[in-house]
This record gives sequence, structure tokens and C-alpha cells, in this order.
Amino acid sequence: MAVFKIGDIVTLKSHPLFSYVPKRIMEFPAHVPPLMLIKEVLYEKEDKKNLYSDVIEKAQIADVVKYVCVFFNANKSEFVEKTIYNSLIKSYLELKYYRKDESKSKSLTVDLISEVLNYKSNFNYEFGKRVQFKTKKLEHRKSYDGHVLEKTPGPSFQSPDFILSGIKNEEQKDLFYTDGKPKRIISDQSFKVMWFNHLQQKFSEEYLPKEFFVEGLEL
Repeated sequence: MAVFKIGDIVTLKSHPLFSYVPKRIMEFPAHVPPLMLIKEVLYEKEDKKNLYSDVIEKAQIADVVKYVCVFFNANKSEFVEKTIYNSLIKSYLELKYYRKDESKSKSLTVDLISEVLNYKSNFNYEFGKRVQFKTKKLEHRKSYDGHVLEKTPGPSFQSPDFILSGIKNEEQKDLFYTDGKPKRIISDQSFKVMWFNHLQQKFSEEYLPKEFFVEGLEL
């Protein structure tokens, strides 16, 4: 069964902040995977899915659970979707953020994870309300080694603030297999958000699950 639900924040297991202690990121920014939100949960039928290699014994090559994940590509000013297997991702709850405490001259874990965990995404829709993508502060607070940043700036996954410009109910269809087992899970409602697309010099809009957003917060 699924480990994650709609609106959960995840990233690839290769993210450098999955460490034992808080640290600055030493990898090139272009090598750091984005933080993503779960848009859809997909279940494969075990008797229909080839989970292991046909030629190498016990070599797993797939999962019965996968997710449609979404992140914001700031360089292109657009949302990107990618379907990823359950075994390849982890929750943001295990990320270790670095911050310098000048008074104690030591590194510490910022209470950022707890703050994001307590986000309330079930706010009432209001036309024209300012909202944020749930990963905004997490992406903004990443701390890189200065020498690495001098070499290559890399892509950015920081998102702008958005304006609510529409709402719709999602059709709850094709959710189960004929035997009654779950096939997919989606949000029951989506918000349409607007932002300024700097690359195309226009205002862009897109429908995304309501669970993706929180009311505008300070960074």
C-alpha cells in the first residue's frame, strides 16, 4: 500500500540533505533533486506487473506503488510532473538543514521541518488570495557551500507566491479495479493558481490539488 498521500512532500533518496547531521550542500546545485508534492497515487496489480528482472535473479526493477510527483522549475517558470516508484523517494521529514548559530558558534538543525509539518492546507478558497507552494520555504532555506555556488548556479526550484484564480471538483472515477482493489488516488478538489511567468513574459495559470498550497507565509 501507499506510504505517501496527496500533498505529501518527498524527494529522491539521493538528496544530499538526507544526512546524519545538518550540513551545507557540497554537491553542485544542478545535481540536487527538487522537493516534490504527491499529486496522484497509482497502484499496479501484482499479478500483472513484472517487478523483477527476467534475466537476473531477485533483481527488483519496479514497484506496485508509484506516484505522480510535481515540482516547480523556477528556470522555466512552470510546474513539472514525473511518475516515480515508491522505493525511490523519501519524505522531507528526514532532511537535515544547516544554520550557523552565531551566539554558540556551532551548526544546528533549524526547526523548519516542524514548521512545514504544521502547515494547514485546508484553508477556505477565496478568489484573489495569496498562497504558497508547500515546498517554497524548504527550497529557499537550502544552504550551499560558497565555493560550489561560485562554480555553477544550477537550476532553481524556488517558487513564487501564487494567486488563487479558480477552483474545480475532480471527478472521482476509474479509482478501483474490477475486483474492488484501489487503482489510483487523487484529490477531490483543485485550485487554479496564477503567477507571472518571467520566461514567457506573461501570466500563467494551472490547476493543482488544493493540498499543494498554504496561505502566504513569511520566509
